[in-house]
Order: sequence, then C-alpha cells, then structure tokens
Amino acid sequence: MPYQDRRNLRGPYLLALAFACAALVCGYLWTRPVRAAGDGEYMGKLEPELVADTEDMDQIVFKPLRDPAKIKFAAPPEADAHVTAGRLYHAPADKSSILAVLVEPEDELPYLYADLDLNNTLDAGERFPLERAEADNPYILQAKLKVPMKSALFQSYPTVVQFFKGVQWDELQEGERVVMQSKAAFARGYVDIAGHKTLVQYGYSAAAKKVAVTVGPLGVDGDGDGEIDMDRFSPEAAEAQEETVVFHVGTHYVSTKRVDLDKNVISMREHPAADYKRVELRVGNEVPDFNFTDFNGKKRKLSEFRGKYVLMDFWAAWCGPCRRELPYQKAAYSRFQARGFEILGLDNDEDPAPVKDWLNRSKVTWPQATRDSIKDLEMRYRIHLFPTTLLIDPEGKVVSLNQHKKGQPTLRGADLLKSLDRILPP
Repeated sequence: MPYQDRRNLRGPYLLALAFACAALVCGYLWTRPVRAAGDGEYMGKLEPELVADTEDMDQIVFKPLRDPAKIKFAAPPEADAHVTAGRLYHAPADKSSILAVLVEPEDELPYLYADLDLNNTLDAGERFPLERAEADNPYILQAKLKVPMKSALFQSYPTVVQFFKGVQWDELQEGERVVMQSKAAFARGYVDIAGHKTLVQYGYSAAAKKVAVTVGPLGVDGDGDGEIDMDRFSPEAAEAQEETVVFHVGTHYVSTKRVDLDKNVISMREHPAADYKRVELRVGNEVPDFNFTDFNGKKRKLSEFRGKYVLMDFWAAWCGPCRRELPYQKAAYSRFQARGFEILGLDNDEDPAPVKDWLNRSKVTWPQATRDSIKDLEMRYRIHLFPTTLLIDPEGKVVSLNQHKKGQPTLRGADLLKSLDRILPP
C-alpha cells in the first residue's frame, strides 16, 4: 500500500487505540475498592435500621394502676392481672412521655402496652408480649419497641424494655415494679477498608437527628469477626471527647471524617501508625511503664511496683460508686499487703489537696497519682467511666480487667477479697 494511503488510515487507527485504552482504564477503576478521590479514603453506607444500646439501661419504677378505666385500651387488662404504669423515654422528643402499662395476668406471661404514637390511646398494635431475653433464664423478659420517627434515613428509634419477673428490688413500695429501658441507639453501617467490608457504628441523637464523629460512642470491627466489642477496654470501642479517634483495623489505622445522613455516606481516612495512641489492654499483655506524680509531689513510675500484684484503680472522690469501693480496698490492702499486693490510685479530681486530706482522715495510705500527671494515660487507655480497675501481676502483665462476662476475676466489692485470696501466693 502506498505511503499516502497508510497516512490516511492513521486517524481511525489512533481513535480506536484511544477507545481501547479508555476501556482498560475504566475497567481498572471499576474493579478497585470503592473510595473517594484521595488515597487512603474509604467510603461506606449506613444500614436503614438503628440498633438499641443495651449496655446501659435506665431503671423506671412502675406504680400500681388503681383505675384502669381512666386509660383508653384497645382491650382492657384481664380482671385478675396486676397492673402497673409508668412513663418510658421518648428519644425523638428527648423526654419521658410514652405512657406504658405493665400487665401481669395470673397464669400467663406478662405483656406491655406502650403509647408509641403519643395519642393517649393504647391501640392493639401497641401491645407487646414480654419474652425471654435469654433462653435459659425465665426471669428476664423483654420487648423490643420501635418508636416512630421522621428523618431522612431512619423511620423508627429502637427501644428495649426489660422486666425481671419475680425479682425483689430494694426500696420499692408494695405493688411497684421496676422496668429497665434502653435510651441510646447506634447508627450502624459498613465501610470498604482496602477491600474488606468493615462494620462501624456511631451514637445517634434522635432529638438532633444527627451523628457526631468527634463526640460520643464510636465503634469499629477491628478484628473482622463481624461484631463490635463494646467493653470499656476494647480497642473496637471509644467514647469520643471532642476529638478524632483513630482505630486499628487489620494493618490499617483509620478515623471517620464525616457521616452524611442525607446522602447516606460514611467517609473514613487512613492514618500513619504513629497517630494511634491507644494502649490495647488485654489479659496476659504487659502494661507499658508510665510516669506519674503522687499526692506528695514526688515523681514516680509504674515500674517501681514490679514484683508485686498491683490493683490499678481509676477513681475520683466525686464518684459515689468509687467511694463505696474504699472499705473493700482498705480491707484488701490490710489483708494482702504481706502477700505481695499493692494498690495504685489514679485520681480524677481536679484539686488533689482536699482529696488528700479526706484520704488521710479515712486512713487510706496507698499511693495516689494526680489527675494532671495521668491525663495522657487516661486518654491512651480511653478511661471515661469511674471506677475502672485492673489487676496486674509481678511482671506487669494484666491478670484481670474486671470483665465478668469473659470469666475474669472480679475486682469490686466483697468479690475483690475473694479474687485476691485465690490469685495471690500464700
């Protein structure tokens, strides 16, 4: 073919080549994990249903309903039933405004009426059977309610109500009952982190209709087991305090940039390993050494206590449950110090001076760290609940994080003395 003819074909040839290259590029982009424009940014979506947080339940006292006729029922309670009433928390309105009636028929399982639509009538659709929360426990009964809610993504707010059948509670008047209710809920979703579908969750405010990524509870499934461990020492959960929280997910370190509820978009970003400040505390792991200043102004280290079992107690004088632990800790200190036991108080009070005077009067003699000297430690351990206690052995390794559900020795109340007696050498 003459040269001139080949030149005339150059245009169509180059156009075809351009289309082929474009197809290859598009195919490559299509098969990549879904990400935003920048490297190390991962995208995902929230599920359309919120999940109730049942770790922290509120107690509500239901009082006997003397005159059921004053309430509009779809079907009145049985004549032989014990009937009590109370008000459940309505999350979208942020007030206890849901009229609820607990009905306990004589020979049947109890059930609950709840005025979820707030129309002052207990309709047939607002009657909920109370069923076993655990298959092997006949005393804990529960119902799962869905409070109607108007939002761009979520149509209802989940509430779990529990009733302990036949359980006696202190300080109740005759005929009264205690009902437990969940108040908080999580928005859950999945994010593709480097090709791995990862479960994430955020605390959801029904009143504000938003998710905050720098304040409140956060969770990320770091080990890929499909669940988020919400224990206070778990590296998969955190209580954000106006901060960016970095989580460890496989070989990646990530935080949430934003959650857009209107568009249903979760955006997370990659961090260098140096941004991950959390100390992951697990039974059998060694607790890293740290410095602190005691109430006498002396600079000290955790490693000074090597060779002893040490109860590390994060506490505060303003914390009632913390103060109630002191008698048991004093008894443990007196009884077990000769067997190689020590207590290190890690105090959260702003001013140590009055606390020091009070401890002296209470004859509490074990060392106390000042709040200013352990602020960074509390952040790295993610300590936001008090009291928080852990026990380490003479080598500085964790013996117990006081996680009862995981079979660890109990470090509270009279059980502390029993646990130490079993663990410490004679």
